[in-house]
Amino acid sequence: MDVHGERGFAGAAMVALLVTACSAAGPSSALLPETTGGAPLASSQAGASPSTAVASATANPDSPPASAVVAALQPEIAFTSERDGQREICAMKPDGTWLRRLTDNPAREGLAAWAPDHSQVAFSSNRDGKFEIYAMGADGGNVRRLTTAQGDDGFAAWSPDGKAIAFASFRDGNGEIYVMQADGSEQTRLTHTPDNDFAPAWSPDGARIAFDRDLGGVNFDLLVMNADGTNQNVLASGPAGDESPAWSPDGRTIAFFSDRSGNGEIYTMRADGTGVSQLTRDFADGALPIWSPDGTSIAFVSGRDGNNEIYVMKADGTAVTRLTNDPGEDIEPAW
Repeated sequence: MDVHGERGFAGAAMVALLVTACSAAGPSSALLPETTGGAPLASSQAGASPSTAVASATANPDSPPASAVVAALQPEIAFTSERDGQREICAMKPDGTWLRRLTDNPAREGLAAWAPDHSQVAFSSNRDGKFEIYAMGADGGNVRRLTTAQGDDGFAAWSPDGKAIAFASFRDGNGEIYVMQADGSEQTRLTHTPDNDFAPAWSPDGARIAFDRDLGGVNFDLLVMNADGTNQNVLASGPAGDESPAWSPDGRTIAFFSDRSGNGEIYTMRADGTGVSQLTRDFADGALPIWSPDGTSIAFVSGRDGNNEIYVMKADGTAVTRLTNDPGEDIEPAW
């Protein structure tokens, strides 16, 4: 039973662990979701962006602190779903309440990532023939293609200031981490290794990037480097896969996926790689943990109920709650 799902863009070796945990019936059928494009089928409006709310609160001295305003916004969770027969990027409230479909395209699409101000979503799609990075508005409109190089591009991750996007690319023959400006300009390679590097994740202060390195087979290491690609250090290494890093909002903790116990589970560790703690204990729990903006909860994917769905738990692994419930797979949460 492969808890990592398919390993690559369009058959390439880039891992799609975040694409899902293995359901009780077997491994996930897709690596990069198969989906969508640009027109929203909105059942509700997009929420106000945190940046707008913060600006309003700052302008009015009688308003609550900006941090309280942002917390009250209950940022949405974007996710990949096949509930409409093809894999699409959708949005829901943190309690699982359905909001809208963001994309509608017969291509394979997914791996959504919110901009820090919640105004845009970056995602991957092969709508133009191979996987590229795109960005769209929070309502699914204004879709723009950001990458055009040969080789598949994916795993977009916004810098905390919203000015840059780190991503993985096969343009040079194997998976490497790159960074570009948010408009797609100034694309710069950060890693140089014969192994496949992917799944970049910025630290909250923007100084470091954690990422995965595929060493072959099911052997994956978690590394961290400076934002310019220097000073690469291994955080987690072993015969099993340690994958899908996600920084806590305070930068002290990294959640990740590992099958070191024999099953795919969610773990946390300190930002220096020490203090590893196992959060989930179910044979079907899987990749792509993601923290809530306030750091109190972690969303993740599990097939524990027979189908890949999105769950949320407290940061200590307690109070696991199922958010999605549909015959089609719901995977790849992005808070």
